[in-house]
Amino acid sequence: MAQIRSKKDAELFLERFEELSAWDETGGKRYFVFADRERGGIWTLMRYEDGAFTVHGKGETYCDEGETPLSAQEAIAFVWKHRSAVNRAAGEAA
Repeated sequence: MAQIRSKKDAELFLERFEELSAWDETGGKRYFVFADRERGGIWTLMRYEDGAFTVHGKGETYCDEGETPLSAQEAIAFVWKHRSAVNRAAGEAA
């Protein structure tokens, strides 16, 4: 997958989420993990079989309470905001 350099690229990343994400059999979802550079931990972006996206963050000093649901537009904005860390993780996964 090409680097995310525009919001359209962020949208394409989400459309092709299965190509770079792992499968969680127990949770029935795909997931992609990348650095949370703001808080010094990791983000996990998840997509369920019905297409719904959620996000969860955790680190040594914090753990979000549960998953936060994201609309399609919120998911695009989230990937765009964190594109540098997403690009790095996607490059390592390729």
